[in-house]
Amino acid sequence: MEAIILCGGYAVRLAPITDFVPKPLLHIKGKPILNNIIDSLEDAKIHRYIISTNRKFASHFEHWISREKLARPGKQLDLIVENSVHNGEKFGAIKGVQYAIENGNVNDDLLLIAGDNFYDFELKHILDKFKASRKPTIALYDVQSLEEAKRFGVVKANGDKIIGFEEKPQNPQSTLISTGIYIFPKEDLHLFKEYLDGKNHPDAPGYFIKWLIERKEVNGIVYREDWYDIGTLETYKKVVNAYSDNPES
Repeated sequence: MEAIILCGGYAVRLAPITDFVPKPLLHIKGKPILNNIIDSLEDAKIHRYIISTNRKFASHFEHWISREKLARPGKQLDLIVENSVHNGEKFGAIKGVQYAIENGNVNDDLLLIAGDNFYDFELKHILDKFKASRKPTIALYDVQSLEEAKRFGVVKANGDKIIGFEEKPQNPQSTLISTGIYIFPKEDLHLFKEYLDGKNHPDAPGYFIKWLIERKEVNGIVYREDWYDIGTLETYKKVVNAYSDNPES
């Protein structure tokens, strides 16, 4: 299995700190968010990690990779750089995935993770579920608030099977949302290109999942430990304080 970690955005809502530091390299618990993602996969049989970013922040991730290769001997860490230097040029998540698949010669089962995910759980359960079913599988989380759900991709499920998906709906039908953690079997990787060739929305993965569930069975697994989308300065400060030994009063 290979992993693509999406780090191609510009995080304009976290400006000014993300004018100079890419969001996945912001620190929580004394280390970059990206390190937490890699650590959560320590026991997974991931033989290659691809960091997908843009030209503006490429040097930051080159430095991070050079340091992590020393700290994690045996881990294959590669960088794919999109030809984009500001928010108006960004590829969007799904176009970025396809670009990484093509330019990284990905030909294996794929674990896909948004690089702004911060969570307090291991990914063993979703990996086990995927291995048992060989179906596309999504990590889900219950935000327990319809108002909060408006900010995310909202899922409707029948048991483990996902039967509905709406990206940032004004009237959410549930409080169950996608965390931005997905696994796809290698035989389905061609569907990213098929989706884009159909002139579908190239950005938020939720649009792709909505399209996918009309063609394939897609499963979900609900995590109940802490999970955060580091999307705003307020959320970032909240998480830093929650996981600090000396939280601000």
